[in-house]
Amino acid sequence: MNGFISRLIGDATAPLRETSTRLLQKAVLFFLAISFLFVASIFLTIALFVFLQTLAGSVGAALSIGGLYLAAGVIGIFVAMRERPVRADRPSAALREKNTVPMEETETPRQGKADFANTIDDSIAPFLDILKEAGMERERLALDAGAEIAKQLHPFSLVAFAMISGFILGTIMRRSEPPRA
Repeated sequence: MNGFISRLIGDATAPLRETSTRLLQKAVLFFLAISFLFVASIFLTIALFVFLQTLAGSVGAALSIGGLYLAAGVIGIFVAMRERPVRADRPSAALREKNTVPMEETETPRQGKADFANTIDDSIAPFLDILKEAGMERERLALDAGAEIAKQLHPFSLVAFAMISGFILGTIMRRSEPPRA
């Protein structure tokens, strides 16, 4: 049972592990790129200072470079403050082009949910018949109620619910086992 739960947890966390690995790789690359840009700006500043020092002296070179960085910072702040966020109700033209798909290829959320509900109904129909023939009315009603709940949930929610139930059941079963010597 523990092997099954371990495999289930491993299968469920595999996409999360892959995504976090990719995100970490991108973060490291971004950090390295920013670090290299910072170091490059330091060396370029030193080179510009040495060049301007020969033309305007030490004070003039320092003032010129300071003014250059001040102007770049003010322009950057101005651009950041002027940029307006994209409204969610009016997507950009590139996003509209990307999302245009012929109507016969798209599936509405209702169709997907209806297909999911039909799959659940088809899966439990034989069990409902068996329980009805066996006279197990309470069990049949419980299974039917569970199917109705499953129809209302998203498949990911069902997997999460199954995992939590498995943990709880595993804990209960582990408590009932005699201690190992």
